[in-house]
Amino acid sequence: MRLYLIFLAMSLTGCSGLFRDPVPLYVEREIPSSMLEPCPEPTKGSRTEGGLAELALGWRATARCNAGKLESVGRLARGS
Repeated sequence: MRLYLIFLAMSLTGCSGLFRDPVPLYVEREIPSSMLEPCPEPTKGSRTEGGLAELALGWRATARCNAGKLESVGRLARGS
């Protein structure tokens, strides 16, 4: 039985020199220009507590918009 396993391994690897290693093929994906531009920053409002809250919410929306674009670009680059 031991000889059978040795001859089986030899017969399976004997033809491996006939096959070439595969050459990787790189495909560039087109990324839309709208994905490469940052989202607009919020404008400064009045110097009150309400203006500060509006500015903070504006920055939050901008950060989420930019994160969404980065995620989309990452998905396009990975090909998923």
